[in-house]
Amino acid sequence: MEMLELQTSLESQQRRKLLLAGGAMLATSAWSQPSTWNPARPIKLVVTYPPGGGADVSARAITDRLGQKLGQPVVIDNRAGAGGVVGTEVVYHSQPDGYTLLWGNADILAIAPHLYAKLPYKPQDFVAISPVCGIGFVLAGRQGLEAKGFEELLALARSRELTSASWGNGSPGHVGTEMFKTLGKVSKMLTVPYQGTAPAAQALLAGQVDLMFMPMPLWQSMQSRIVTYAVAAKARYPRMPTVATMAEFGVPADLEVWQGLFAPPQTPRPVIERIHRATAEVIGDTVVRKKLEDLGALPLSGSQEEFASLISKDITRWGEIMRAAQVQPQN
Repeated sequence: MEMLELQTSLESQQRRKLLLAGGAMLATSAWSQPSTWNPARPIKLVVTYPPGGGADVSARAITDRLGQKLGQPVVIDNRAGAGGVVGTEVVYHSQPDGYTLLWGNADILAIAPHLYAKLPYKPQDFVAISPVCGIGFVLAGRQGLEAKGFEELLALARSRELTSASWGNGSPGHVGTEMFKTLGKVSKMLTVPYQGTAPAAQALLAGQVDLMFMPMPLWQSMQSRIVTYAVAAKARYPRMPTVATMAEFGVPADLEVWQGLFAPPQTPRPVIERIHRATAEVIGDTVVRKKLEDLGALPLSGSQEEFASLISKDITRWGEIMRAAQVQPQN
């Protein structure tokens, strides 16, 4: 299986090549199990945010083709709440039979362990199936905000309290706002939580909040209706080369995250291998890759072992980011 790699748009930075930096999430099953598995009924893919958000649209980009590869429909089940914790818990306690999967991301598996003293699931118990895509973030503002560029925005934020939309505590939107405050020497900024990235983006469009760290899939569709200030990454994106990074202005926020498929603990190995093969074929499809790229997502590929063994490093990375942003754990 090919080594885990990102699109060339991330290859200018070594850490980007290892975006899927994480741990040991490749659980094995003690079940007696058949040597092969083919689904006999539709498969439910739980997305832990509302319809229309970055996670939802990137998941929907692969479900039709994945269903064709598996011979059964893959149906999205949006289970929003508590920054993704609600839907993640649903999958964690589901039957490990391959018919309920998790659209996992850094929010719920790498960031949440640093935010909550006690989670209703153990991230390391999920079975990593396959990476699918990487997501970048753009710091965007509402139309009409006085600041026209990033330096003006910093000056404005230091002069009065601005508001910033997030999709829950510990989300990249929340952590990005805290990093902007800490690294930008901004004393006050009010974070306004929403149930998902889509509602947060709608609030920005409506002028109800001043700022948002917007996932690139949403930014792609809304860029003409917002003010784009900078990308929260270590290097500029080739797809938007004129947009500077926050680091270029002395505020080194780096919020790139991954998304991929996970199964409940103790899911049999043949089930995981069958879904992994199908997902790898889907991500290798030029039509699907273009669809993800057009959304602003970055197609990812890699073996189960690579995906699993890299996630713990990402947990460590997000711990460092949250400490630097002075995000405090919650009870």
